[in-house]
Amino acid sequence: MKVSVTGGTGFIGGALVRRLLAQGAQVRVLARPSQRADELEAMGAVVVRGNLGDWEAIERAVEGAEVVYHTAAKVEGPGSRKEFIETNVAGTQNVFEACIRKGVPHVVHLSSIAVYGLAERGERITENTPFDADPQRRDAYSQSKIEADEYAVAIGRKTKLAVTILRPGVVYGPGRHLPIALLGFRCGATNVAFGKRNQRFPLTYVENLIDAVQLAGSGTEGRLREYIVIDDDDLTLVRYHAAREEIDRTRTSFFPGWPLLLGPAVYECLAWLIAFGSQRAQIWRRQIRRALQNRWYETRRIREELCWAPKVPLREAIEQTIKSRLQSP
Repeated sequence: MKVSVTGGTGFIGGALVRRLLAQGAQVRVLARPSQRADELEAMGAVVVRGNLGDWEAIERAVEGAEVVYHTAAKVEGPGSRKEFIETNVAGTQNVFEACIRKGVPHVVHLSSIAVYGLAERGERITENTPFDADPQRRDAYSQSKIEADEYAVAIGRKTKLAVTILRPGVVYGPGRHLPIALLGFRCGATNVAFGKRNQRFPLTYVENLIDAVQLAGSGTEGRLREYIVIDDDDLTLVRYHAAREEIDRTRTSFFPGWPLLLGPAVYECLAWLIAFGSQRAQIWRRQIRRALQNRWYETRRIREELCWAPKVPLREAIEQTIKSRLQSP
């Protein structure tokens, strides 16, 4: 099978490229010049040096592909809204348009559950749940993913290009630190988690996600398909940390989340008093409120339509993630 991957030097894209090469696929990767790109080339991938703003490089990367896996994205770190938009929105548009011009039949677009806004009490978030109706009060990453998804959905509805959108939760695995909570930090051997102990924790182990990505890329029936990809719809913070503590011998302290809301409130008050403006405080507050919600993401659609189920259970996923950290230089 001839496939193309954007973001092949990233955490998820790299795992996908390694899996595809091991299975004997012909893989072409769009990547900036780097040591990781050189390593992928040495493994057998054809690497097209370029970025998401390079039209010529994108066209060379996707030409002749049976499916394009678009995993490239700016997901973290400092950066202005413009930088996130350039990569996550304009970059996505460039890839899709190149695929249309070159006659690629299918694009699998990797997105995020970040596109969904505040949930109503008891609401189950599904693929039919509308995107956040107030994106201007979200961080730059979330805003860019919402815009990119809106574009991808529109393309899937109005063109012949088959579009599959995957929205994983918090992705972890070998090469990354184990997550603590949506709001939390590590202090020595103690994990500090903000939120209720029984709050759901939307985790997606990277190898389980790659299974979903490949299943999504194996068929092109229908013009548009959307899937939420989370290993366990009902995993809670307390159950996750109980499994983790048995393995890495850390302990977890849970704290209520309401004190975190005081910071943005104080900032907003001071901003109003000095007539500076309080948009940043409003963004912080909304982000914190969203992170503290007991959000229920439903994954029935991908399990029924693609017969996907996480092959790597929670305990094994934690063990493999920890093992990789111990083995890294």
